[in-house]
Amino acid sequence: MPQLSIIIPAYNNSRYLPECIRSLTMQDYRDIEIIVVDDASTDDTSSVVKDLAEHDSRIRLIQHKKNAGTLASRKSGILASHGSYVMLIDQDDALAPNALTSLMLFAQQHPADIYHFGVKVHAANSQAQQAAAGMTSFLTPTPRTLQGEDILQYQFASSKGFDWHVHHKMYSGDFARNAYTLASDTRLVLSDDLYMSFILCSTASTYIAIPDSPWYIYHLGRGDTLGQQLTPKTSETIAQRDAQALSLLKKFVSQESSKIKRSDWDDRLADVRNRLIEHTMNEWKDNLPSENQKKTLQRILQYWEPDTVCGEIYRYVRDYAYAYLTAKDHKSQKALCDKANAKTYLDMARYIEKNNGLPGSSKNNHYLGLREIAYTHLYDSGLLARPQSQPRGLRALLSTFLTRL
Repeated sequence: MPQLSIIIPAYNNSRYLPECIRSLTMQDYRDIEIIVVDDASTDDTSSVVKDLAEHDSRIRLIQHKKNAGTLASRKSGILASHGSYVMLIDQDDALAPNALTSLMLFAQQHPADIYHFGVKVHAANSQAQQAAAGMTSFLTPTPRTLQGEDILQYQFASSKGFDWHVHHKMYSGDFARNAYTLASDTRLVLSDDLYMSFILCSTASTYIAIPDSPWYIYHLGRGDTLGQQLTPKTSETIAQRDAQALSLLKKFVSQESSKIKRSDWDDRLADVRNRLIEHTMNEWKDNLPSENQKKTLQRILQYWEPDTVCGEIYRYVRDYAYAYLTAKDHKSQKALCDKANAKTYLDMARYIEKNNGLPGSSKNNHYLGLREIAYTHLYDSGLLARPQSQPRGLRALLSTFLTRL
């Protein structure tokens, strides 16, 4: 039985797969099995893996007859593994030299269910280069040890949380196999990392983030659509997939809450809901042409509750209004742009609210909080006339604080 099983889900990207596999076979640490799950590729993925396996018996190929999605591919590989530890790696990424030796030495000295290590981001193009610093920060974990319920509580928290990618983490083998048996057999792509991280973190006993561990090589922009302009249809698809992940997690909690005892399931689902809708709306804002944004909101509202969508729009209002409020020159081009954007997104939020009885009918604290802060900045900046009963500045913040006690 190998000490470590490494799972690679693969689909129609044989160009980079040999590089990924070689980064594993060339490691100093040798006691591994490499399981490549070909999700019914139409290119030469299977033949590439078979050729590599002829030269290294540690490589195994699993072939899906029908394309089933990333979640299913990872599940197939995990459940077929034999290692005392399990790791996932994407087909266009790699591990740094000596990564496995360092990781296994750490694991032997520190028993845990989840080991979270860092990344080196390699930018594949100019757009990826601009995003590389932020991605490195997001994917580099804060060194710490978490136990029991704290793991899921921190995972999707708005501050002091940690990223939900299932790669650049190693798992105790039996723990990972048990967790993946709880995963739905439904097709899920794009949001499958977040979905599976919720399950893993809700069932884990110990999580350790390893300091100074940039061992996963993340090729940003190589195999994805970073910065690619969206259409109304692709924006709707993102909304549908993110909403599907939330629906599956609600089903998971409904089925498992009697076995996994904790009193905060509703709060944890609210956390993950906020992260999912944040992703949907950031894609909508950043990658959909502005002339398509308002009409595409109706497509997104097919999958998401109006107050969740409004909450994210108010986040943009908040940021633009604050930028205008703090601008040194309110007549500068940037300040005028911030002013226009604040009003544009405010109009969108108000339109949704008017047609859905908001905010009065909502109990979504995330939406209500973002809305309140956005209006405070709008009033303080003079972008909106303040109602006579509305307190000003520090008094407003104090009033907000006292009402939440």
